[in-house]
Amino acid sequence: MRSRNLIASLLIVGLIAAGCGSRDGSATEGGQPEPSSGQVGAPPDGTLSDEAAAAFSELPPVELSEGGGLRTFQIDPSLSKAAYIVDEEFFAGATRKYGLDVGKYKVAGETQDVAGMIQLDLSGAAVGPNRFAVYLPTLQTDQKLRDGWIRENALESDRFPLALFVAEEIRDAPQGYQEGDTARFQLEGELNLRGAALTAVWDVSARLQDGAIEGSMETRLRMTDLGFDPPNFANTLTVQDEFTIHIDFVASER
Repeated sequence: MRSRNLIASLLIVGLIAAGCGSRDGSATEGGQPEPSSGQVGAPPDGTLSDEAAAAFSELPPVELSEGGGLRTFQIDPSLSKAAYIVDEEFFAGATRKYGLDVGKYKVAGETQDVAGMIQLDLSGAAVGPNRFAVYLPTLQTDQKLRDGWIRENALESDRFPLALFVAEEIRDAPQGYQEGDTARFQLEGELNLRGAALTAVWDVSARLQDGAIEGSMETRLRMTDLGFDPPNFANTLTVQDEFTIHIDFVASER
């Protein structure tokens, strides 16, 4: 179904895994055609950091297929953004040491150092080759200390600079799809992050219009599943184990 293919293409964005940004500032409680080679989402020049572009260029090419009704969509990093959202609680030590207000906060972050592409048949049920990548060292927050901890202890992004995602399965696809309508469904695939291969299920909302797929997707992961414990510094701060990856994306036909 066209909707199933749309969904798969959403996965493309799925990997736009996460970065870091700033606090929201408010305390809360809580029979296949012959293949040809194609790079994994080489975006337009100037939309990636030099480091990310170099890292992506070292990946082996995705073997794209020709013909068979497959269409190729590529992530546009200038119009896409990935964010992770974590729940932190600051205590008196955070005020004394860092000037942070006591309370519970949702800390969000983002990065646009993403690349990816997917092939699909919008008139049938075929999903072709795909792969999506995120360059992790450019993740940032409003706190340099937090950024350093993430690079060195959490994601270890100097050691594991890339997150890779491959779409595998579509769940709860709509029975029919008309171009321009918003489709809601779930996507499942393998996420390779920090040396671990995890199954990630995404809640997706997206639409296809004028040769582009745009929408958002979200999944929940645990830090302990990635091999590290959430920060817990006595009288300073604690961070919840479970966190959200949220992606806003645009994938244009090429």
